[in-house]
Amino acid sequence: MNIENLLQFFEQLKPLQRVVIQAHDFPDHDAISSAYGLSFILQSLGMKTLIVYNGEIDRISLSNMVEWLNIPVVHCSKANLNANDHIITVDGCIGENNVTDLPGDEIAVIDHHTVTAPNSLWFSDIRPNYGATATIIFEYYQMLKIDMPMKVATALLVGLNIDTANLTRGFCNADLKAFITFNQIADLDIVNKICRNSLIHYELTNFEDTCKLVKQSEGIATVLLKEPCAKNMLGVLADFLLSVNEFDVVIVAIENKGALQLSLRSECPKVNVGQLLRKTLNDTRMGFGGGHSHMAGGIVLADNAQHFMEHDNAHFAPFVKAIKALRLLETAV
Repeated sequence: MNIENLLQFFEQLKPLQRVVIQAHDFPDHDAISSAYGLSFILQSLGMKTLIVYNGEIDRISLSNMVEWLNIPVVHCSKANLNANDHIITVDGCIGENNVTDLPGDEIAVIDHHTVTAPNSLWFSDIRPNYGATATIIFEYYQMLKIDMPMKVATALLVGLNIDTANLTRGFCNADLKAFITFNQIADLDIVNKICRNSLIHYELTNFEDTCKLVKQSEGIATVLLKEPCAKNMLGVLADFLLSVNEFDVVIVAIENKGALQLSLRSECPKVNVGQLLRKTLNDTRMGFGGGHSHMAGGIVLADNAQHFMEHDNAHFAPFVKAIKALRLLETAV
């Protein structure tokens, strides 16, 4: 990112009455912490900000982070947004299915996913090779020589740790540099407390159901769960299954109003689950999804869900078939 472009963008923002920072729907720790970190930068430059999201904050660790660090985030339904607002989307991109089109003008995207920003934006900073959007925000602090408060560093470290599984997946050198700096500033006791307290009692039944319902074929684990199960819990369960030695690709799903909500994980070098979802769902218009090579999420639309739930007496046969084909390609190489 060129510092001149960043400074030019911030100059464009200064005349605005307020800047709305929008996290993706059903936000995770990286989305909220990155929005929080960006908000402090803009406020230090004399701007008013408002952090919003749609959906729910459905992980106890994220609720704790917001509460314990006093992060000023509000649901979009309570934000009194209007057509004159200007919106920066963080850890997501307007036009993607996990970012609600809110009242106001979308002017910028800051994200670490594989997305395509509209040409009409004032500014975009998209870095799919980064492990977390938190690292992009860290680099803004470095470029602008702004001192990072302890609470901001604490939140950003949580976001980075959770998105990269404590720097064990999908990270780059920039993430390492951010991690080192965050550790020097953050309240590590709170970081550890947030990350450690990641479940509530009734969610233990989700693990029990996962163990009972898991199917496996040639290292591919698939689970179709029953409700209740929080949307963001699917990723936790997918990570749990990936810790099993025999599994290197995992698909966890739950049926929701006829559609299928999906979370995928991969340790197989030839199985890029983000690309798999885009080709299987987006390109065929059977749903939508995306993400990184090692972790991804998506939705199979209700009209097509049955095809994925039960086919040839196996769950998610279209995905499993594609994964096995990629494995054959790996063997041939």
